[in-house]
Formats: sequence, structure tokens, C-alpha cells
Amino acid sequence: MFKYPLTFLFVCLFIMQRPLLAVEYSADILDAFWETKSSKAACDLIQAIPNYGEAFFSLRPAEPLQFGVYQARNQGFVVSKASLSALPAPWRHEFTHLKNYPVYIEQRPQSQYLSVFGVDAEAMINVLLSTDFPTFTYVNTYQEKPVEQVKVTVSAVNFPAAYTQFVACRQQLLPYAMASLQDKVFYFSETSRQVNKQDFALVEKIVQYMQVMQDTNLVIVSDTQSIGNADAKLFQPRAKSIVDLLVRQGLNKSRITVQSGVLSTDLGSNDKIFRVHVFGPDALKMFWFNKGSFHLTTKEKQRLDLVAQYMQHQTQALVINSHTDAMGQKVINHEVTQKRGEIIKRYLQAQGVPEDKLIVRAYGAKKPVASNRTRAGQAKNRRVELSFAR
Repeated sequence: MFKYPLTFLFVCLFIMQRPLLAVEYSADILDAFWETKSSKAACDLIQAIPNYGEAFFSLRPAEPLQFGVYQARNQGFVVSKASLSALPAPWRHEFTHLKNYPVYIEQRPQSQYLSVFGVDAEAMINVLLSTDFPTFTYVNTYQEKPVEQVKVTVSAVNFPAAYTQFVACRQQLLPYAMASLQDKVFYFSETSRQVNKQDFALVEKIVQYMQVMQDTNLVIVSDTQSIGNADAKLFQPRAKSIVDLLVRQGLNKSRITVQSGVLSTDLGSNDKIFRVHVFGPDALKMFWFNKGSFHLTTKEKQRLDLVAQYMQHQTQALVINSHTDAMGQKVINHEVTQKRGEIIKRYLQAQGVPEDKLIVRAYGAKKPVASNRTRAGQAKNRRVELSFAR
């Protein structure tokens, strides 16, 4: 036991209440430098912060302006309690901006980003133009315990001249990003080989972007070849109609590839390759049932998943026409076809297709497509046929 319990208590309180280690980073107050990086696909305005990383404004097509600081080396700390405020330059004493801005923290294994977006980032432009200094403050923690309080100050010195170049970049920035055009789908009506007029605007955007970004290429794939080659005969002419339209809009044909099969690679972060999809419902129309069966196989569910995807982009209803062979009583045959049609309807509803876009028509054995005198013919008649609007 301690001989002097009060002394021990005071020591503990001192340790618990001692202030955090304070660390400050900033560019040279009188000679800060802003660097502008410009292209039609990106505008960046950067200030190096010695021993820390950099402050930056970043703008991409179809995205809000981002302002933040980037710490180039993460020492294993976790950022907490981050805030952003505007402080007067060191040679001034009045406070003109007292607002605190909410900060988004992006914690990466080797680095840290602290950012604000949109209107808050735009406000930081006004702060810098008024010669105030945006200042991030936050606490670094280790194993959930506070270690140090960090202040990162962004200098307004030399900002106006660099900002003029940034404005020029904003004015010529493309109105959309590659990510917004990636993996777009051209939906074709059943048997159709012509691009829908509503897709012409998409073609114009792709061509405009690729004419600016000369190192990009385009690949056209099929969304329904994943279930087999049933639509191969239609895929090629449909792809050709897309190619012809792109070429008429001014795109060099050598930059376009038509690829049979599915390109499964994730292109989300690839800024060199566009992928567009051809999607027609022709290979998804027919479903056959074994005698007495009401079961959907895994493969049939995969095909119905594609049907559901197709229907998300259709305004007219899908008709589910259900048929069977003539081996049972008429009443029972009608009940069987009604039940099979409802099974497909319920599955499509579960995949997000609204009920009012699904119509079941049960025909029993009234409309055979083959002779009921043979087992092969009976198997062909036990079918559900989907009728897509044209």
C-alpha cells in the first residue's frame, strides 16, 4: 500500500488531466505555393505542407468540389474529433469566420484524408480569397486512447493567381465522368436490331468523352450470352448497329471492339476502357417444365434474374403465357398452367418487378406447338412463354 495516498491521487489526476501533445503543420507563411493541374477530366489545386502531405481542391466531372488535407504517412494513429474552421492570417488578429465545418475522415492503411465537400468546399475558396487560413484540427488516437492534437493550417498566400487557373479548368471540364458512362446498357426490343432513339444521347456522350480522352477504347459485350449462345445471331447485328452509330458520330472504328461472351472484369476503376452491354430478351423467352413439376431450376432462376433486370427498364407489362400438354383433364391442365405462371410471376416480383407489370395468361393445353402423341412433343408443350412488349 502507498504510504501517502493523497500524493498518489494527485499524481494520477495530473497524468489524467495533462494536455495532449500539440503538433502543428503548415506551409511557409510568407511563401506558400499553389500548384494547378488541369485537364478536361480533372481539376486539382494543391499546396504542399512540409512534413505532412498536402492541402488540395479536387474537382471531377459530375462530382462535388472536394477540399481537404492529405497526410502522406500514417503512423498507425486513428483520427477522431476532426473539425475545420477559418482562422485569420498570423499577422491579423480579428476573427472573420467563426463557423466550424463537418469533416469527412477517410482512414487508409498508409495515409489519411480529411475533407469537406460541395458547398462547404466552395466556402473554403471564399475563405482563402479573403486571406483567411482554413485550419483542420483533430485528435490522433492509438488503441482508442488520445495521443496528440494536430492542427493543419492551409495558407492563403499566393492563392488568387492559382485559383484563376483553377477557374479556367472548371470552365472546360467535361460535364460527365467516365464512371457515369461505364457499363451502360443498350436495351433492344424483341427481334429488333435497331438502337432505340432514347439511347442516341448516350452515344453522343460516349463519343464526346472519347474524342477528348484519346487513350480510351470501347468494348461491346452481350448481357445474355451468360446463359448460352441462344442470342448470338442477334448480338452481332445489334452490336453492329451500335458501332455504326458511334462511327457516324465521329468515333474511329479502330477504337471499338465487339466481344462475344461476357467480359467479367470489373472496370469500375479503369479509366482506359469503356464497356457497354447489348441486352435483348430473345434468349429469355422460353421455360419448360417436367411433367407434374412446378420447380424452377438454378439455371432458370438465373435467366429470370436477367428478365427482371430487363423489365426494370421497360414501361409496358410482361405477359407470362403458360401452356401444358393434353395428357390430363382440361380443368386440371388449366390449374397447372395457372400455377406455373404464378410461380414465375412471384419470382420476378421477388426480384423487384412490380406486380402491375406482370400478366399471367393460363391456356391449359389449348395451344400446342407439337404433337401430344409423343413424349418429345408433350415436353415441348409443357412450356411458359414470355411475351415482351415491342
